[in-house]
Amino acid sequence: MDFGIVDCHAHIFPPLAGACGLPDAATHLVQQQRAMHVHGNQPYRRARDNTVVSDRPLWDPNDPSEAGRRTDRGFRVGRCGRFEWTVNGEDQYVQFLPPYMADMSMPPEVLTRSMDYAGIETAVLQNDKIYGDLAEDFAKAAADYPGRFIGLAQVEEPYGYRDEQLARLVYQVETLGMKGFYFTMTAMFRSAYNPLPDDPAYDPLWREVARLDLPVFWVHAGSSPVGTYDDEMRHLAAIVERHPTLRHVLVHGVPTGLYADDADRINLSPVLDRLLRGGAVTAEILYPIQWGGRMPYPYARAGGHIRQLLDRYGPHRFAWGSDMPNVERYCTYRQTLTYFFDNADYLSPEDRRLIFRENALALFRR
Repeated sequence: MDFGIVDCHAHIFPPLAGACGLPDAATHLVQQQRAMHVHGNQPYRRARDNTVVSDRPLWDPNDPSEAGRRTDRGFRVGRCGRFEWTVNGEDQYVQFLPPYMADMSMPPEVLTRSMDYAGIETAVLQNDKIYGDLAEDFAKAAADYPGRFIGLAQVEEPYGYRDEQLARLVYQVETLGMKGFYFTMTAMFRSAYNPLPDDPAYDPLWREVARLDLPVFWVHAGSSPVGTYDDEMRHLAAIVERHPTLRHVLVHGVPTGLYADDADRINLSPVLDRLLRGGAVTAEILYPIQWGGRMPYPYARAGGHIRQLLDRYGPHRFAWGSDMPNVERYCTYRQTLTYFFDNADYLSPEDRRLIFRENALALFRR
């Protein structure tokens, strides 16, 4: 291979039981509890016998705001990849990270060695409040391992339009060297999803992101207080229309399972089709983290979905990512590459270079 592969989606983080860049560990725990409440890929289990439980006891289902948090569950960061809590004297858990992560951390040294072993040259470091507020960690990792990492900035999304958040963004970019901007809709619970990011109140944030020339990495949900995935896409489309110089990335890629019929033919909604055809929108190709718990490697059904997307929208719209280390609860880092790379004979050498390198790097014009 004559090019270095770029992973568009990876993580480093210190032990998750700490503050991890947030004001304190208690603040971090609220974010983690909300994230585990909305997490759906891994089941909740009873600790004493690993039986799957169907109840969702971490949050009031009728109150998506911070007030809906169940504070009587003893929610905590466990060990070996687990978040844990207690219901009626019974301990429960979700295996969110791979079991080998004893202290719930992914140091940059471990990620770089994993990249070396999997054959990855550079990784985009994405953030989420599950992991903390890690721009300083990203900056140090980029300095310690030149050429290996590209870091994304993040603000408190529900209040991202406020002056102190704008200042925080500028600091992360101009002082710490972050080259993109991460925005997760799941963080909006702290403001009870009001206002939403396409509201004119957010215009100062999007103008600043445009001035700094940052790509926006978006995390959306298939079902949330905003509505369906298409509802979230309509809010994104409004931002694309009002701020036409911005570039956007669909983190986790297009959820093609929502749009596939019984014959696995994909029929995307009109709003998503318009975004991929006309807007400055790139989508990650990142199936194992979503499908790894539902079908065996090499995820043959995913291959058919990817082929349809590439045929319809072209290779310039997509960038490969892994979601390392989370994805290793399903498969190895190397397999997050080979399930696609080794089973796509239809790709030309130019297509491969675009999807596995150039499209990701082109996002970061800084």
